[in-house]
Amino acid sequence: MDVVKTRAKTRALKKYEAAPVAYATVPGDPPLNLFSPFGPLIAQAAIPRALVDKINAYADGYVRDNGAGEFLLPKQLVFDGGEDSLVAQTENLIRRYLGVIDEATSGRIAIDVFWVVSQHAGTPSPVHFHSCDISGVLYLKLPQLEGEDQELEKTYISGRQAGYINFLIGGKQRFAKSLISFRPRVGDFYVFPGWLLHGAEPFRGTGERRSLAFNASVEVA
Repeated sequence: MDVVKTRAKTRALKKYEAAPVAYATVPGDPPLNLFSPFGPLIAQAAIPRALVDKINAYADGYVRDNGAGEFLLPKQLVFDGGEDSLVAQTENLIRRYLGVIDEATSGRIAIDVFWVVSQHAGTPSPVHFHSCDISGVLYLKLPQLEGEDQELEKTYISGRQAGYINFLIGGKQRFAKSLISFRPRVGDFYVFPGWLLHGAEPFRGTGERRSLAFNASVEVA
């Protein structure tokens, strides 16, 4: 019985142990294997353009009529399309994400809310976290940037204004990375733990930066 309990406990704790597999190898004598064993995983996938267009069609009318910077998506739109719907696509990404990090994938996924954020030049999304298990960001529209080449010579910390999304963990620690930045593209969908600090930097240019976010909870089976 003790052996059975030990094996069960080992299996339960195994998900917290990173696999000793290098994510890249730098050529040389000898070759240098690189590992990234600690910290949260961020997943990125491209969503079909038809789904992006459907969400934008609704958002265009809402922004035009209400001028709101943030607004919820109605359930009718979220569930429209069966397997191709926004909720189905999102749940699929969450399950695949959980599978990669060795979490139970047969548990119930409950998406609390989807909302759209509409922003213009000079408007950031300050660094924050979400009170949920899993969150995500889908880019729907992007502005025409001004002086992008000059902005890309900077970093998020030095005050870049190119509208990138930034994820942060830890601080200024030697021998470790503490942030990563991604240049948004329409249709890119990022999935990550809700507790992970993230934010969008402001941008200089014309047009709208429009994104969709969600909060989801996961019940372990």
